[in-house]
Amino acid sequence: MLNLTINKKDYSIPNEWSEMTLEYYCGIYQIIKKYQRSDEQDKEDEGKDLTKFFFVQETKMYRELFVYMTKIDDETMAKVPINDVEAVIGCLDDIMKDYEPKGITHFEFNNDIYYFPMDFLRTGTFGEYIESSQLEMNTQYLKNGRFDILPEQMAILCKKVDEEVDLDNIDEKAELFNQLTMDVVWEFSFFLNKRTAVSVSLIQTFLGEELTI
Repeated sequence: MLNLTINKKDYSIPNEWSEMTLEYYCGIYQIIKKYQRSDEQDKEDEGKDLTKFFFVQETKMYRELFVYMTKIDDETMAKVPINDVEAVIGCLDDIMKDYEPKGITHFEFNNDIYYFPMDFLRTGTFGEYIESSQLEMNTQYLKNGRFDILPEQMAILCKKVDEEVDLDNIDEKAELFNQLTMDVVWEFSFFLNKRTAVSVSLIQTFLGEELTI
């Protein structure tokens, strides 16, 4: 954590993946995404001098990020020393580096152990078909930056021993999973990438068997 004092109040800012929740990261991602330019915009503005525009946009983005990360009010923000702003924004430099997966297959959350769907291929039932479909969907969400979808998807796929999938009552678990730390989320995303090919094969096999019945 980055610890600093602003206007006589102490703040702790996450600067490691293991310190920030999925909910917190999604907030940061949405702010940054808002200021990203599309290829079409870049093409339209090709050859124009946008130095001032980029400076203004960058300043607005940093301000919005700082307010989000510290939860300070506008009045306090106006009095914040620039070095404090730089220190907080600097936290993003550390966490935007590529995550190095450790290859975990389970995680602890609220004193319970949840397991990644390692053996859902064992019986080939409809329940496993649902889970394999979720694997494929999850991978596409990640490719499109849809981390906000992950709590529900992980609530379906990551289970305690002998826990059954209950799609009708998944919202409460999904809400809890918003508080998972990003190191766990990244581990799950790397797991998904490895399982995608297998899940596609399972879907094709299942559908093939259904068509022959």
